[in-house]
Amino acid sequence: MYSFTFLGTGGGRFVLLTQRRYSGGIWLDFGSTMILDPGPGALIRALQFGKKPGELDAVLVSHRHLDHYNDAEVMIEAMTYGTKKRRGLLVINKNTLGYISEYHQNAVKVVVPEPEEEFGVGKLKIRALPTFNHEEGIGFKFFTERGTVTYASDTGYSKRLMEYYSDSRILILNVIFPNSKEIKTHLNTENATRIVREIKPELAVIQHFGMSMLNANPDREADFIERKTGVKTIAARDGMTIDLEDLDATRREKQLRISSF
Repeated sequence: MYSFTFLGTGGGRFVLLTQRRYSGGIWLDFGSTMILDPGPGALIRALQFGKKPGELDAVLVSHRHLDHYNDAEVMIEAMTYGTKKRRGLLVINKNTLGYISEYHQNAVKVVVPEPEEEFGVGKLKIRALPTFNHEEGIGFKFFTERGTVTYASDTGYSKRLMEYYSDSRILILNVIFPNSKEIKTHLNTENATRIVREIKPELAVIQHFGMSMLNANPDREADFIERKTGVKTIAARDGMTIDLEDLDATRREKQLRISSF
C-alpha cells in the first residue's frame, strides 16, 4: 500500500514541550520506506503506530529546528541495525548536517540536496524544493507511482513557490497558525488557502500545528480552506494514515505496540 502516516502533527516549541500533539514526523511508504522530519519521539511513535524502523530506506530532514531533526540519529541507528550494517540514506539540508554526529553520518550514505536538485531513494524520484524566509530549509516533492506528493516544509508564503508545488496530487502544508495570526516565517490558514487555491491538488493536508492553531481547532481551519477553494482538505491527526490509492484517511489506536525491527 502506498501511504503516509503522521507520527505527530505538532509544531513549534510549546506543542513540542507539552506533547499536546506528537512530534514524530511523517512515515512514508512510497515503494521505498522513509521517515520525514523525525522530531522528538519519532522512534516511540513509529513503534506505537505499528511501523518497523529497521525497514527504513531513508531519513529525510528539512531543516535544523528541534521538532524536525531531533530524532534523526536514533532513526539512523534503527535503519542500520544499531550501526552494525551501513545502509540507507540520510537526506538533509546543508544547515543541519553539522548537527548529526560523524559516527551516524558514517553509518549511511549522506545526500545534501540543493533546492531543485533531484535524487533517488530506490526507484523513487524525489526533488528538493526551496522554502521562503525559513532557515534555508528544503521541502520535498515525491514522484510516486500513485501521483505526486509535495511536502512544503516550514516556510513563509511566496508567490514564486507556486511553480514548485504545481502538479501535486497531494499537498502537505505545515500550517502552524490560524487565520487570526500572521508571521512571515510560517504559514497561517489564509496563506495556506492561497496556495491550495492556486495549486488545486486532489487533496490538501494541513499539519504541524502550534498552540494557537490547536486552540482555534484545526478541523475548523481545514473546513475554511475547503470552502474557499473547493479542494478536499484534511487536518491531520496523530496516527492518521492516508492511502494514496483512494485518498482515504484512517487512524490507528494509540496503544503502544512494540514491533520487532
